[in-house]
Amino acid sequence: MTKIFLIRHAEAEGNIFRRAHGHQQGQITKRGHVQIKQLRDRFKDETIDVVYSSDLDRTCVTATAVAEPRGLEIHKTPDLREVNMGAWEDMAWGDIEYHHKEMGYNFGFDPARWHVASSETYEAVIARMTRFINTVAERHNDQTIALFSHGFAIRSFFCRLMNIESKDCTKLPYCDNTAVALLSYDNGVFHIEYQGDNSHLCYEESTFAHQKWWRDDKNWVTENLRFTKLDAKRDAQLRQSYCTDVGKEPCAELEYMAYLADDPAGIVGFDVLNEHRGEIKYMYLLPEFQNQNLGVQLIGTAIADLRKLRKRHLEITVPKDSPAQKLCSKHGFEVISESKSDVLMEKDIKNWHI
Repeated sequence: MTKIFLIRHAEAEGNIFRRAHGHQQGQITKRGHVQIKQLRDRFKDETIDVVYSSDLDRTCVTATAVAEPRGLEIHKTPDLREVNMGAWEDMAWGDIEYHHKEMGYNFGFDPARWHVASSETYEAVIARMTRFINTVAERHNDQTIALFSHGFAIRSFFCRLMNIESKDCTKLPYCDNTAVALLSYDNGVFHIEYQGDNSHLCYEESTFAHQKWWRDDKNWVTENLRFTKLDAKRDAQLRQSYCTDVGKEPCAELEYMAYLADDPAGIVGFDVLNEHRGEIKYMYLLPEFQNQNLGVQLIGTAIADLRKLRKRHLEITVPKDSPAQKLCSKHGFEVISESKSDVLMEKDIKNWHI
């Protein structure tokens, strides 16, 4: 009998920036690295013979949890990749929900009916996942295999394996980052031992514990921001709120207004400093939208734009010991200098290979 562990990658930028990362490269977050450590501990007494991973960075890094302690090679393959989201790649989920309502609904609730320009189909994802998993199960007979993949791809595979129709896909719950499924394979037949198990994570380490979008809750409202270019006349009221609260005018080369559905929620502005660097000049949420884990999405839209310009580092200056410093530190910024009142922080945002 062959054992197959099918594992979702650790928390990555798309999960917290709330952006559509299919084939888009995204860095593992600080919480994600803790999840990887816990995954490593979970598997410390498990025999693993071979490790395969999607060739995207977030899965390859996660796969080190199992491969490194055993000195195993990580076999990288595009067959375990996330769905290619085509024209949606790196879009804010808030923009998708607002401007592409029907397809946004289909993506989550009936993916066989989902299609956007240049995207991969639901059936294509199922076909490559099923073909590959069958192949490695046959290739490694009576061994234990660890496979590292992605949320949509894993869910699609299990829907077909369990004969769940696309329109009924919500019968299969979403799985948390680093959640583990175990399959046994014998005489050409798969048996599901368990799936979506995140018992190695405590509350603080779980991504899903801090998000609501995946829950079956009739009172759920979106937690995904959408963004438009800032217009001085249209957005004068929010700019004035910033001036009143912060004591200075917002000013930057690239400026965005953030909305939660139809409600103005905040603003973010950033500059290009030089060939390799960008700087967040300001970011601000209205008081009623603060303390809701929304600020990271402002950082995410700055990073998305600056990466398109091939910037490698992002700077921000914030008041010392402020909530802004705590937010930036939580999401990978390091202090590089400080004065009596402020700290200059920096984050490596490079997500491409030379």
